Amino acid sequence: MQMKAMIFDADGTLLDSMGLWRRIDREFLEAHHYPYSTEISEQVETMSLQQSAVYFQQLLADREAISVRQITQELDALCAGAYETQIQAMPFVSDFLEAARRQEYRMCVATASKKAQIQKALHRLGLLHYFQFVMDADEAGAAKTDPAIFLACASRLGSVPSETWVFEDAPHAAQTAADAGFLVVGVHAPGGEKQKAQLHRCCRVFADSFAELLNSEKDVDLC
Repeated sequence: MQMKAMIFDADGTLLDSMGLWRRIDREFLEAHHYPYSTEISEQVETMSLQQSAVYFQQLLADREAISVRQITQELDALCAGAYETQIQAMPFVSDFLEAARRQEYRMCVATASKKAQIQKALHRLGLLHYFQFVMDADEAGAAKTDPAIFLACASRLGSVPSETWVFEDAPHAAQTAADAGFLVVGVHAPGGEKQKAQLHRCCRVFADSFAELLNSEKDVDLC
C-alpha cells in the first residue's frame, strides 16, 4: 500500500527534551518534600500533562491539599522558557523532514505536552512549517495509552492507519499505535536503553537516529 502520511511524537523523538521532563518531575516533588524515584518518572511518561497532575495530587494527598490546576501551573512554570530557548532538535531531524516533504508525505505532530510549547520549539528550530498541525493529548481527549490521538491525526491528514507511519520513542505509545493498525517507527531516545528492546517488539522499523532512516541520496528509506 502507498504510504501517505507521517505522525511524529515530539519529546524524545523530534525534540531532545526527555531530560527536561525528568528534571521537572524531580524538582516538583522535591519542592513538595516528596521523595523522587525513577519509577515515578516512568509512570508519568505514559500520561498527558493533566493526568500527570492528577497522579502527583494523589501522591501528595497525605501531605497537603493541592489542586490539579495548581500542580499544572507549577509544572508549566518549571519548564517555562525551555522550549522557547533551550530545547534542541534530535540529530538529522531536519534532513529527514525535508526528505519527507520532497516525497509529498503529509505530516503532523501528536504530543502529550502542551501544543503551544511544542509549536514554539519547532518554530525556533525552523521545523514547524513541515507540519500541517500539532495536536496535543488535551485536544484529543486522551493520553497515548489510547489510540484516539493517532486516529484523530490520521483523519485530519486524510489517511487511514495502514497508510500512516507513526514515529515514537516511548514503548507504550508505539504499542498503542501498532495495535490500532499504524506502521510504527521506533526512534531511540537518549537515556532510553531500558526501552529499546520493548520498541523492537512493537515497531515495524527501528532506528538509533533519523540518519538511519535516510538513504544515500537523502530520501526517506523505511523499507
